[in-house]
Amino acid sequence: MTRLIPGLILIVLLTGCKMKEQADLIIINADVYTVDSTFSKCTAIAVKDGIILDTGDDDFILGRYRSGVIKDLKGLPLYPGFNDAHCHLFGMGLGLSRVDLRGTKSFDEILTRLSQRYNESKPKYLAGDGWDQNLWDVKEFPDNKRLSEMFPDIPVVLSRVDFHAVIVNDAAIKALGISPGDISVPHGEAVIKEGRFTGLFLEGTADRFKSVLPEPDREEAERVLLAAQQECFKYGLTSLSHGGESLNIIEIMDDMYKDNRLKIRTDVWLTPDDKNLNRFTSPYRSGRMRISVIKVYVDGALGSRGALLLNPYSDMPSAKGIKVITTEEFKRLCEWAYTHGFQVATHCIGDAANREALNVYAGFLQPGNDLRWRIEHSQVIHPDDFQLFGKYSIVPSIQPTHATSDMLWADERLGDRIEYAYSYKRLLDQLGWIPSGTDFPIEEVNPIYTFFAAHFRKNLDFIPEEGFQTENSLSREEALRSMTIWAARASFEEAQKGSIERGKYADFTILDKDIMIAAERDVPEIKVLMTFVAGELVYNLLP
Repeated sequence: MTRLIPGLILIVLLTGCKMKEQADLIIINADVYTVDSTFSKCTAIAVKDGIILDTGDDDFILGRYRSGVIKDLKGLPLYPGFNDAHCHLFGMGLGLSRVDLRGTKSFDEILTRLSQRYNESKPKYLAGDGWDQNLWDVKEFPDNKRLSEMFPDIPVVLSRVDFHAVIVNDAAIKALGISPGDISVPHGEAVIKEGRFTGLFLEGTADRFKSVLPEPDREEAERVLLAAQQECFKYGLTSLSHGGESLNIIEIMDDMYKDNRLKIRTDVWLTPDDKNLNRFTSPYRSGRMRISVIKVYVDGALGSRGALLLNPYSDMPSAKGIKVITTEEFKRLCEWAYTHGFQVATHCIGDAANREALNVYAGFLQPGNDLRWRIEHSQVIHPDDFQLFGKYSIVPSIQPTHATSDMLWADERLGDRIEYAYSYKRLLDQLGWIPSGTDFPIEEVNPIYTFFAAHFRKNLDFIPEEGFQTENSLSREEALRSMTIWAARASFEEAQKGSIERGKYADFTILDKDIMIAAERDVPEIKVLMTFVAGELVYNLLP
């Protein structure tokens, strides 16, 4: 009998192991924020085939599941994979190879950066992104005379931080083939002095200068997308909504998803041109790519005074902004979306633009609908119009870092109307949920900055000390929900992702510190240590 006991114990142990369910990955000893309906926590997760099998404490998961891959996180915080609800993946990838003009303090500094790039590689054109005249000592749009003198023979196209304005040299203007008085340039979209273009162009005319730059071929486009994807993984993003794209790039993305080179989950919005609308007559899904939204613009940006206001700008009484689409065309696109089962996501900054979208939407949406049509930015709202979001179940999609980027000068544009700008808490109260994003590359990719701006309402210099209009700050829980489960809900994917629950995608972000309890000064410095998509480790800083 004594000799039999070890054998019986071994049989019991082997039988117990065989009874455990096989998992591909087990994570233990983690501080897991599930972001479920009760905001519960756990310490362990089992994953199989890219899906969460189960959650619980370590003993529960290890007692029920077995795996050849067990990761002990030693108490590190783990969250659902971050989801950027509004960004531009391809544009960010392109920007990685362009001249970075963010943070420049003068036009002279821009010229210096351009000269450095030109001297390095003698390119056939120069493209740069990110200038903001509001950061300069002289807060005025520049003239392109010096730019044209320095680069007389190659096109130079420099996009403002919001991508609603460009500064270009004379060679770029010549390449586009326009001149002052050209009927193809709408009123207000070009600055003309003494009968000549100054090089500053806004909105649709600014977009036309994209044609001056060579289109990336397929091989380059693929490199751009892969570089952008890796940048997202670096900052813990596992999902995003890609705000408007051409058919050519969408088809390249589709092929890259099919051969598993693109892995980030992407809600791709259609630029509503004829090519896209003829190709996608119903919502389309291919693996991790979803297409069922059209992107529309009503106005421009506040920084370039392109945002459409009900009353004139406080710092320029002659201007009310630019309406970039007619009401008739807007209604036509909404009718197409309604008929074909697509969401509409409309860019609205000014109070007049938001009112336009709210009223046009109301012609299609019934109270209590669940179509989740969206207004992107929802930046300046007339006080009479907030209730329309709730009445027609219209989703306000916000970018918290816009508030902290704009706050140092926005009151100059808006005057007393600043009280009703960047009103995230008031907008949250309309539906009880609100998605957030960055609008990268306009802002930094890092979603930790989104969280910081949403809750603390300060920029990365911790200004203002008391916070900006803190009555509209989100709680830490609300901020985290906005970039996980609520962002998923905005794209009808809350049943598949956005929280750590059985049956959902195994998309996780692991940080070096807990954003839910970290001191204010520590939050912007928090780093992503690991990013998982469908249980696959796609970014890792740990040994």
